[in-house]
Parts: sequence; C-alpha cells; structure tokens
Amino acid sequence: MDSRDTNFADRIRDLLEAGETAALRELLSDLPPQEIEESLEDLENEQRKAILDILDPEIAGDVFGGLDDVVQEEVADLLSNEEIAELVEEMDSDEAADAVRMLEPEEQDRVLELLEEETQEEVRELLKHDEDTAGDLMMAELAAIHEDALVAEAIEHLRDHKDEIRELYNVYLVDDHRHLKGSLSLRDMVLARPGMPLKAFMDPDPIRATPVMDQEEVAQLFRKFDLVSLPVVNDEGTLVGRITVDDIMDVMEEEATEDLSRFAGVSELSFRPGRIFRVSRARLPWLLLGLLGGLASGRILQGFENALTQVMELAFFVPVIMALAGNIGIQSSTIVVRGLATGEIREGETRRLIAREAGVSLINGFVIMIVTFLAVWLWLGQPVLGAVVALSMLSVVLWATFTGTFIPIAFKRMGQDPAYATGPFVTTTNDIVALTIYLLIAWRLRDFL
Repeated sequence: MDSRDTNFADRIRDLLEAGETAALRELLSDLPPQEIEESLEDLENEQRKAILDILDPEIAGDVFGGLDDVVQEEVADLLSNEEIAELVEEMDSDEAADAVRMLEPEEQDRVLELLEEETQEEVRELLKHDEDTAGDLMMAELAAIHEDALVAEAIEHLRDHKDEIRELYNVYLVDDHRHLKGSLSLRDMVLARPGMPLKAFMDPDPIRATPVMDQEEVAQLFRKFDLVSLPVVNDEGTLVGRITVDDIMDVMEEEATEDLSRFAGVSELSFRPGRIFRVSRARLPWLLLGLLGGLASGRILQGFENALTQVMELAFFVPVIMALAGNIGIQSSTIVVRGLATGEIREGETRRLIAREAGVSLINGFVIMIVTFLAVWLWLGQPVLGAVVALSMLSVVLWATFTGTFIPIAFKRMGQDPAYATGPFVTTTNDIVALTIYLLIAWRLRDFL
C-alpha cells in the first residue's frame, strides 16, 4: 500500500475506528518510522496514542522520538510514566533526553527512576546541558576505541556493540582516560588491512565541539567542513558524546524558522492549533509597536500641518518615502542577519561591511534621486518640489541602509539574536525617521515651494 497516498491518514483513522488492530499492525509494519511519524501528525492525540500502543516497542520509541515537539508533548500528556519510560528506553540518548526534558520536574524524576541504570545515567548527564547547545544536541552512543587497537580489534568491537550504535560514521580513538586522540572514517577502517594499527591512518586533530558551544556554531562547523559526525569533548579533552548530521538538519530548520518568526514579529510560524490567547499574546507586542510607530508618524504630520496645508502636493509623497525606507531597511538587515547566521560576516568586519553598504546606498540613492526629481518635475511641473522629494529620497536611502546594516551588528555585539532587529523594529524606526527627514527638508525649503 502506497504510504504517500494523501488519504493514508484517513485509512489509519478508519481502521482505528473499526477496531481492526491486526490489519492496522500489518499496514504499519511495512512503513519506516519516519513515515509513521508523518501520518501521526494528521491524527488526534487519542489516535496517536493508540498507534503507539499497537507498534512494537522499538518502533514506537523511534516514532515517538521523531514527533514534532508540540505533538510529542500533547501525546505525552496521555501516557503514564511507565509508558513514557518504556518509549524512552528505545530511543537514542539525545532524543531520550529531549523527551524527558519536556516533562514537568516531578514527572522527570519519576520517569528517570523507571529507566534502566545505564539509560538513566546517560539521560541525567545529557539533561545537565543547556538547551540549544552542543551538549543538548549530542548523543552518548558512539564508537570509542583505544588508540593502540588494531583494525581487526576495532571491527570486532563494533560487531559486539552493533545494537547500541545505529548511525555509524566515524570511529574515535581515545587513551586510557578517554581523552580524544584522533578519529577515522568507517570507510578507511574497513578498507585497511586487519593487522594495521588504527594510529597509522587516523586524523590526529579532528574538528570537535564543546558541550557549551551554541548550536548555530555547531551547524556552521558542519557546513564549513562537510561533516557527517562531530565529537564533543569537555574542558579536559574527554570524549563525552557526538553530534550527527541528522540533528544538524533539524537545527538548521529550527534556526531558519526562528529567524523568520522574529523577522515577521511573531513567536512561531506554525499552523498547528494553539490557545487563542497565547498566540494573541505572542503577536500583540509587535502590533502595538507598529501602532505606536504609526501614531508617532501621525504626530509628526500634525507638527508640519501648516507646510502640508500650504503645499498639498507634499502629502502625495509621504507613502512613497515611508515605503522606500521600510524596503531598504529590510533589504539591508536581511542580508546582514543572514551573513551573521552563516558566519560569512565575522568579528572585525563591521567597518568593511558598513563601508560597502554605504557605497551601494550612495549609488542607489543618486539613481533614485535623479529618477524622482525628473518624475515629479514632469508630473507636477514643480522642479523645487522635485528637489525636495529627491533630496529626501537620497537621505532616506542612506539612513535606512545604515540602520539596516548597523542595528543587527549592534545586537550581535550585545549578545542578542540579531533577528530581533529586523521586521517591525527596523521598519517602524525607519518610517518615523524617513518622514521626519522629508518634512524637515520641506520646511527648510518652504519659501521656494
């Protein structure tokens, strides 16, 4: 049966409602955990729990661990501590720690007490690390072999532990105190002669992370060096875990979604049902910021009421000026935020970046100024008004480019996520300043209008 059928979730739902447990188990047995996860996204929580009850424990653990965080939390509310512990036992240590972390503190302790001693120790150790760090991403399961081992001994070790390590990309060499001494790819080890020492072809200085490293920095390491697996060591150089590329893919999606959310001025980008007041509370502050900016712009217009009354044509260009300021600010800030996130813009490059953006804005500003002057002159036959609008355009282009470039960098230096500087913040600020610049120039030249 084609699992990609758009009605697949409906078939699961129909079998559940009909009580056809055997048929449902047979249907799901042919699917990989990832496709079962996708199907569960379209079901109700009670139905999701019923599916987990039907699946074999190992598959159920994989499916539960791969669910969206919101869905996983909703399903966990329907499970007993014993059921959660049974699922956690079947997960990789990183997913197990994430599943336990979402529980209330009292529940965490009760579930941990139900785990086997080895699993409990691994999960407790991982829970010590802050969220969104390398320590939060890493898993305890890895292939760590003594640096003096031979190829044949290493392969035998991997065979003995084949059930503990699911994704195997690299083998890490350690000393008697588990200090990381080198790494080698599985391919190199398999192709080597059995009697060769691993030291002979290991990488003695592999790229590594520390548990406190931010997940964005970890993602940059994966991107820069084309990694599939990354060892994590503590301050003493002791190997404590590894991060695999599948977790980094999730991080990249999470970071992109987070930045887009902040860019849009909302707390999350999701179509999932949620509490109305919670969603409203997340969006309202940014809407209020926009409202205050609009009120401030209105107050500025009121202050220049006489000038606008005397030269009504000035009002024609207010929306044009404000729109240009917002667009340029968003363009510049988006480029800078992306550069900071991907590592293309590094510390010490602020002056060079601002100088480049200043050059770009000057070129664009002069072109826009000339086009604006000619358009206003030909349209209204008023060259002085054209000069007012054109000078305002040039000033606005320079200002908006500067703020769009500088503010994200300033946020980064203050230790804040530069994505907060985009969207409503930059747009509202530039609207107010652009309007003020335009009306001040018009006021200064009012005698010539």
